[in-house]
Amino acid sequence: MDTGKTIDNFKFYEGFEGEPEIVIKAENSDMQILHIWDGYFDDILREPKLDGNGWQGFTRDYHQCEGAFGDDSEAIITDINEYLSDLKLYQNRHFDYDDTKEVYDLLCSWLDNAIKNGCEISIKVV
Repeated sequence: MDTGKTIDNFKFYEGFEGEPEIVIKAENSDMQILHIWDGYFDDILREPKLDGNGWQGFTRDYHQCEGAFGDDSEAIITDINEYLSDLKLYQNRHFDYDDTKEVYDLLCSWLDNAIKNGCEISIKVV
């Protein structure tokens, strides 16, 4: 339910001001708006599977420069399950940055919450 009390979470963008930022927001919801440094996304999504089965979710968008990672720099996601399933492919990855695991866990729990609340999400690359 939208109570008009949305909180912006800059924890994973602080210190990276001026560098690419990914903003993830649940539309019509009071869920936190996530502001994440692009470097954490790169750390999560680098070296995707090349098994010939095609990519989905964030992996597809990020590596094929589609959706928010394309020319428009913004996209609405309605099939959040696809994006959460895609992220789960990286759950056993060793990350280069100390905070990436925390970012990964936050993204997974946030997307799961968005699914439970029936939200659409918007993603913007700034």
